[in-house]
Amino acid sequence: MRIKRLPESIVNKIAAGEVVDRPAGVLKELIENSLDARSEKIQIKIEKGGKKLIEVKDNGIGIHPDDILESVKRYSTSKITGIDDLYCINSYGFRGEALSSISSVSRFSIISRQKDFPLGKELFIEGGVFRYLSDVGAPVGTVVRVRDLFFNVPAREKFLKAEKTEQKHLIDTFLRYAICHPNVYFTLQVEDRILYNLLPSTIEGRLKNIFPKAENLLYFENENSTGKVYGYIASDIKSKGFVYINGRPIKNSILTRIIRSKAGENFFVVFIDLPPYFVDHNIHPSKIDVRFRKEKPVYDLVRSALDRMSKPKLHFSLSQSKVRYNAEFKILGQIENTFLVVYYDGEIYFIDQHVASERINYELLLKKYRTGNIPVENTNLKLDLMPDQVGKLNNLKEKLKSLGIVIYQENEQFYIKQIPSFSKVKDIKRFIYRILESEYSEIEIENFLGELACNISVEAGDILSDEEAKNLLKVWIETDNPNLCPHGRPIYYKIPVENIRKKVGRK
Repeated sequence: MRIKRLPESIVNKIAAGEVVDRPAGVLKELIENSLDARSEKIQIKIEKGGKKLIEVKDNGIGIHPDDILESVKRYSTSKITGIDDLYCINSYGFRGEALSSISSVSRFSIISRQKDFPLGKELFIEGGVFRYLSDVGAPVGTVVRVRDLFFNVPAREKFLKAEKTEQKHLIDTFLRYAICHPNVYFTLQVEDRILYNLLPSTIEGRLKNIFPKAENLLYFENENSTGKVYGYIASDIKSKGFVYINGRPIKNSILTRIIRSKAGENFFVVFIDLPPYFVDHNIHPSKIDVRFRKEKPVYDLVRSALDRMSKPKLHFSLSQSKVRYNAEFKILGQIENTFLVVYYDGEIYFIDQHVASERINYELLLKKYRTGNIPVENTNLKLDLMPDQVGKLNNLKEKLKSLGIVIYQENEQFYIKQIPSFSKVKDIKRFIYRILESEYSEIEIENFLGELACNISVEAGDILSDEEAKNLLKVWIETDNPNLCPHGRPIYYKIPVENIRKKVGRK
């Protein structure tokens, strides 16, 4: 028999077996693309264990309209220009062979728009066959929908596990990325239920949101000439753990054994930062299995960090340890009329007065929203609605009223009768149109309250008296989440006094 070249359609299906062995493999590739697009919000929806639907929607930078077709071709990339780049990968990177493989074994659509273009592009591919590419109205960002996975490869579909098993793998993949990107707003919808709604937070805060029953998070860290390692062990949660190298989730059996020797069966997350050239991610198509140029220094780095846990204590956190204001909290001053400098328990805190004030006002507004007590003022704003928006607006009237937004109808026309007294008219109209387009009204309401809180908060540049600073801190430290502002920005940065001693040579 003569040797011949396989058709591209069969090559793509073979490649799909390397990249897309199950629905979770699809989700992994799509999340990584969204993260590399600098998305601040990633919404995921799955149905029937991912066999019927995997949808990933983000608000990233989007794909250039001229590149939309290139995005699904094999060997397309946005990160590699030469062979050396394979060994110094600092991002997840856009991999065309992944989308090419996915689209060859599913009914695949992608809609994307960049901010510089009035319209987006929609591409539909069915089982590797191009169906159409057209202009479409779309928000900035990208939506990928993968339907009927393996519909044209029944032999591979038979190897998929039960729906609940595939769903478990999908959730596991979701959590891997949600944990190591706590600054990104993640949601996961399974069938008709929102399973996770993870607002931006710290790593510790994200872990608390995912595992609300985790009372004891033990923190550890170590740093030397090889690199840095840090992480948490949940001493009261039995579960598998996650290991990350340079922000990428990985598997390494030796590292897992080392960690398990200290963590036992408890859940753990371990982050290892190494020079990019020190790690080879290219030994497997999924890039999850890795090897190191020098293994022993990496393993010693991790062992040393864990050995320091012989007498573990909780990692200090304002929210976790429930610190409350007392006389030991000393105000040292104000920098650039923006940052309050505070000493507490051996550490110096630099607190952004604006975002601390935002956190206070956001939580006050949230309470007022829940009790319907937001102060209002009268107005008479006309609302122009599409027919399909009218029904949704009627369903949201009571929630909007609790926000201080009262809407009434006269004949076929809708008007805004009242708005929050400290809001701006243009912000109200923008919010209403936004909530009508969104699938998650509560999320949009929380975002809106954050915007209102910003309007009434102390500004950067405001000069605060000692008494004003003291009162601000006293109220801030009592908030439910003193770590982050409503938009996900950190409120403070702290430096241990011990580090200062070391820098100046004082023992």
